[in-house]
Amino acid sequence: MRALRKIDFLLAFIRFYGISSIRRGFIYVLTYMAIPLAELFLIYMISHGTFLGFGIVGGLITVIASNGLSSTADFAYLRLEIKLQDLLVASEVSPNDYILGLMLSNLVYSLPGVIVYVILSLLFKVFNPLVLVVMILLLFNTSAIGFFISTLIPHMRYSWGIGGLLSTFLSIIPPIFYPYYLLPKIAFYILYLLPTTLSAIIAQESVGLVSINNDLLVFSWILLILETVAFYYVSLRFSRWRSV
Repeated sequence: MRALRKIDFLLAFIRFYGISSIRRGFIYVLTYMAIPLAELFLIYMISHGTFLGFGIVGGLITVIASNGLSSTADFAYLRLEIKLQDLLVASEVSPNDYILGLMLSNLVYSLPGVIVYVILSLLFKVFNPLVLVVMILLLFNTSAIGFFISTLIPHMRYSWGIGGLLSTFLSIIPPIFYPYYLLPKIAFYILYLLPTTLSAIIAQESVGLVSINNDLLVFSWILLILETVAFYYVSLRFSRWRSV
């Protein structure tokens, strides 16, 4: 019975936070797609199409990462303004159920952008189903970071800035829209641990945009999986679930 109630809650939350957000606020879907599409256009114009594949893969990563990280503000809104988290604390819903519901809802909310980039990758022959596995890990990774930070935010006025800053930093500076080997070694070592960098390296290699040695590829997979598990655990274990 507990498992059935959990599934019912997750499905209800996906309808409430994921599907309804697309239906009632489709302008926000266009908003999160606008920046990566604009960057794709600039990359195409500047490189004369040479880096088009990087732009498509980078756009997909940006859609996923920006939705996961910018959701910091949404999670804070649900906690501080709607008081949804306080309501769930008094119910049978566990922190794990709530966090999982938020992440799955974010996955549904990201689907329009993902579909657009999958179509582009198919048209320009830079598609590999393995990339979708990487994107799911990245979404859970960044959503966990967003949730943890949101529980520490004392007022809504900070949430939008923090979420936007994280989203911009992790989707623009790392080698998402360009090959990682263009970075100086010291910069690569610093940025390598970021989940977006790991995702980009794996995704670019899987579609044939770059060629990396097997050790680096395997280590990137291991590190991305470990980071996803670690951030999820941190969000579950150390997030502020109760207000008092």
